[in-house]
Amino acid sequence: MLFLGASSSQMPAIRHAQAAGHRVVAVDGDPKAVGFEIADVAVNVDFAHVAEVIAAAAVHGVDGVLAISSDRAVVPAAAVAEALALPGIGADVARALTDKPTMRARLGHAGVTQPRAVVLTPDSELDGALSAVSTPAVLKPADSAGQRGVHLIRSLDDLEQHVDEAFAFSPTSRAILEEFVAGPELNALLVVREGEPDLITLSDRLRPAGAGFGVGWIHLYPSALELEVLERAHDVASDAVRTLGLLDGIAFVQLIAGGDDVYVVEAAARIAAGQMADLVRFATGVELYDIAIETALGHSVPDDLVFRTRERPVAIRFLTAAPGLLPTGRVVSVEGFGDVASSRGVVGAALSFGAGDTITPVRVDADRRGYVAATADSPSVALALAENAARKLHVRTARSVEAARPVRLLLSAGAGVAALAASVAIVATHSGLRPRLVSDTIRDQAGKLAVRYAFNEPVRAEILVDGRPATPLSSLRRSGQLLWPARKLPAGPVAIEGIDPSGRRAVYTVTIRVPAAAHARHRGAA
Repeated sequence: MLFLGASSSQMPAIRHAQAAGHRVVAVDGDPKAVGFEIADVAVNVDFAHVAEVIAAAAVHGVDGVLAISSDRAVVPAAAVAEALALPGIGADVARALTDKPTMRARLGHAGVTQPRAVVLTPDSELDGALSAVSTPAVLKPADSAGQRGVHLIRSLDDLEQHVDEAFAFSPTSRAILEEFVAGPELNALLVVREGEPDLITLSDRLRPAGAGFGVGWIHLYPSALELEVLERAHDVASDAVRTLGLLDGIAFVQLIAGGDDVYVVEAAARIAAGQMADLVRFATGVELYDIAIETALGHSVPDDLVFRTRERPVAIRFLTAAPGLLPTGRVVSVEGFGDVASSRGVVGAALSFGAGDTITPVRVDADRRGYVAATADSPSVALALAENAARKLHVRTARSVEAARPVRLLLSAGAGVAALAASVAIVATHSGLRPRLVSDTIRDQAGKLAVRYAFNEPVRAEILVDGRPATPLSSLRRSGQLLWPARKLPAGPVAIEGIDPSGRRAVYTVTIRVPAAAHARHRGAA
């Protein structure tokens, strides 16, 4: 079996395939991918390089190709399967289920209910696009996943501020602006056989408030919505899968029950990340990995793999930082996981971090750093048990500034802050740090220190004073502005910190120098 991806998201499926007697060839662009430690064959190639993946698959004589919990792997998996005459969903179907503009166009033509949407390119007229959708709206990259580059848009200023980030996360430099539909969210898991979808689970998907509003951080099964709504959700999800052309495989459809109808948010031809395979197994006994493997081998999926062997309420609570339970910062120690896993009602738990890793506030799916799953007589009681168990985890963090040699001054020529009678210099630290600060401007703005920054890649940025955050973390983007009240100069060190999507962080020191003339003018003031 060829697995496209060898991250922690693919590890359970790799182990399952091996336990079932299959030899696993894992392909990943990360030479340190954790799945390489257990795969029978490790191929260090980015699976987007399809020709290289095809060559490796041919050498190892693979019998099936799997894209598990990775939207980015769906199109390459279809291409590899076609090139090697292996079972697959086909390139056209793969594109319809990963490219949001294509998906919206096909669903719209078939009359499947979905939010209004406008496709954006770098040449688009943003004012007109926003008028066509209305506010609030949701901005997304056209062909990305994991909530990267997703923003809630309330004004034209919001759109102008975030659209470049959405383009940056799109391999084709496109974005999509969608109508925001208020209402509860649902996850639908379906198994498709010969073009006919069978619904396995409909579960409630709860999200946090704030910048991470798109991240599912609680799953509850069964859904608390009324039967009439759930029946409509079943119909809409099934119509979406048929319209997008999936004939055999596993489909994941996100839905919103808003107003008097149910809307398709997105659809995918894969087992969803975020412990959805676990939710299905814990709640119904259906093993999605077995179904995915049989489909990839071109076998007919028998009824006994699809029919549920149990029915019980399940809650999955993800472990995240603010507004979740975990502290932010570099992890120093983790204790109590054994107590978490053995708590009453807990049926599964895992951590995806350890000492030395960095925990950041929840913004994207990758900020989910573990989970606790529990069962009880109702989803609400199961959630309470999961949260009580999660509180037994003790995580200690600390912030550290990596010492490095200052190499260049990045302050713009006219960036003195007159109101402070001071100048501010941002000095880059070196030694192979990523991300890298590439430019800045600094000025006084209404009594606040305004630092406009640009990094070499999308980051979440913040100002640190004496090693502690002095501003909220920005959203993920290459450039932006941080505002910090600065009428009184700090006694301790000041820095700007950039954190990339994988949690790597670089700190650039900010040196505040007060000229001698300023001392004379403001003696005793600052």
